[in-house]
Amino acid sequence: MKRVALVLFMILGFISLFAQESIKLQNAGNDALKAKDYAGALSNYEKAMAVWGTAPVDSIMFYNCGICAIQVKDFDKAIKYFELAAKHNYKAEAALLNVARIYKMQKNNDAYLKTINDGIAKYPANTAFKAELATTFLMEGVNRYNKGNTLLKAAVDKINAKKYKDAKDPGYIAEVASAKKEFTEAIPSFDKAIELNPADTKAPELKAACEKQVKAL
Repeated sequence: MKRVALVLFMILGFISLFAQESIKLQNAGNDALKAKDYAGALSNYEKAMAVWGTAPVDSIMFYNCGICAIQVKDFDKAIKYFELAAKHNYKAEAALLNVARIYKMQKNNDAYLKTINDGIAKYPANTAFKAELATTFLMEGVNRYNKGNTLLKAAVDKINAKKYKDAKDPGYIAEVASAKKEFTEAIPSFDKAIELNPADTKAPELKAACEKQVKAL
């Protein structure tokens, strides 16, 4: 019985030491984060996690790791830690929004849209998800609108430079058709932006401009 008690005492001693070491490393991570040493903070936080043992999970550290991972451009790791923060209900909405923005930056459109729509479904009172998606659709429309204008201007410039004989030139007709296609495809993006953010005034203006160009061409 004494031997069992001794073993238990030793185990508890090791657990206590691990807990103390974890706290020490976490504090070092906090200090590094305050000093904007993001690589150092991330390293200390991860070392602290490695010796957590049976100690309660510190979800704040998950979120801080996500912030640090973004700063050191380890975006896959940032996603991992923000998802852990959300899972443990620490700044879950902000963490999920950060995940979506990382996917957007990585041009992973499917993952971005899924994450944003998950956020809209889970947190309907949080307007940030809809605002983020509205901005995405707005910029998608703007890019097509600008591309259409660029193509149209290039076609007109070629007529003025006598590269095309007139507006009946096949080359001119093809370029104008490409411009019209961009204006046409911009309209659904503006529609989505308006649906998500009815208060926005820019999207309706640009939609009207696209419709005017489509009708004229």
